[in-house]
Amino acid sequence: MGLDEYVVRNSSELLFRVQQHFLLVAYAVGLAALIAVALGVALHTTGLAPPSWSTRFRAGSREALLLLSSVALTIPSLALFGVLQPALGLGATPSLVALTIYGVYPILRNVVAGLSSVDSAVLDSARGMGMGPVRRMVRIQFPLAWPVILSGIRVAMLILIGIAVVAAIVSGPGLGQLLFAGLARLGAVNSFNQVVVGTFGCLLVAAVYEIVFALVGRLTTPRGIRA
Repeated sequence: MGLDEYVVRNSSELLFRVQQHFLLVAYAVGLAALIAVALGVALHTTGLAPPSWSTRFRAGSREALLLLSSVALTIPSLALFGVLQPALGLGATPSLVALTIYGVYPILRNVVAGLSSVDSAVLDSARGMGMGPVRRMVRIQFPLAWPVILSGIRVAMLILIGIAVVAAIVSGPGLGQLLFAGLARLGAVNSFNQVVVGTFGCLLVAAVYEIVFALVGRLTTPRGIRA
């Protein structure tokens, strides 16, 4: 069976797998972004952290979190999925947890970098105008850091699109089911078609996300700092 015929005959399943892959990555990136932004903001801003947390303690905590999250990113995906499977079972749950773990580091790194890049003179001016730490973060720091943070979220998304394929080993949703099935029976009927379609599906998901991120960046980046 030719590739075009295979795609036509299996279009419903292929579309379903693409949707699964897209949503799995979206949920994982969303959770990772929430975790990374919350940690980065809390540890970066004096007024948003407990008074007992000195500047040195906050800086040390940031470095420790960056180190731990970077170490987590280096764990082989097969090993992490294998470790999570006995505790979380099969399907979407271990897939989502593993992908969230992998997504935290690139976002957290950019949250820290973006917030640190805001000119202290700008913050001093805001403080002189009577803005408290929360208002400074919401109205000054975070908007100025947002392009850098958004770039980190985009990088995490690209990383997770590829890793999400491996979720198939724990019966996770997405295009990995097609790729693994095709590779397991390479040489058999339609096995090559499955591999090609699964690979192209990942590229399609990445292309859609690139368009989404371009639009989000255009709509949410303050006009004064827009490139």
